[in-house]
Amino acid sequence: MTDMLSGWAALGYFLVISAATRQHFESETYPPGMYVISLLSLAGLFGFLVPAFGGDLVYPGAALGLILCAFALFGWAVRHSRSKRLSLAFDGQTRIDAIITSGPWTYVRHPFYLSYILFWLACAAGSVDPVVITAFVTLTFIYCYSALQEERALQAGRHGSQYLEYRKKTGFLLPRLIART
Repeated sequence: MTDMLSGWAALGYFLVISAATRQHFESETYPPGMYVISLLSLAGLFGFLVPAFGGDLVYPGAALGLILCAFALFGWAVRHSRSKRLSLAFDGQTRIDAIITSGPWTYVRHPFYLSYILFWLACAAGSVDPVVITAFVTLTFIYCYSALQEERALQAGRHGSQYLEYRKKTGFLLPRLIART
């Protein structure tokens, strides 16, 4: 039963993320890097859904718990960024209206990427499938690379000094226990 719930939760999360790609993020074109993310995501999702719907997950409870955490974090991030103009990953024209510092951005600078990483960790831990583990590791690297590119753009932009101050107090993907001074 938990396997099936994990599968439906994963499918739901994936569909919500797919819809958000077009509705919540603003990019004139679909960046090439997003095609890579999409292909890896489809492979990883398929690798997770087959054992999930087949009742063969190794750790279905862990998968379900992490997927629900990823869902909650994603929803929280959407709620606090709804009025902002955000770009897709690897969009060369990063759109920045202001630095977001509320909601999950109070704790981490990249809550969307953290949500995605939690989801792929859930899929990898739940299935222990080599394809899904490879997707998790590769996508984590890609998300971190994209986040670093976005940070460079933020620092170079008109909100650069504000972003540097924010960065001192807030963790990259994990909350900072002690703020840098």
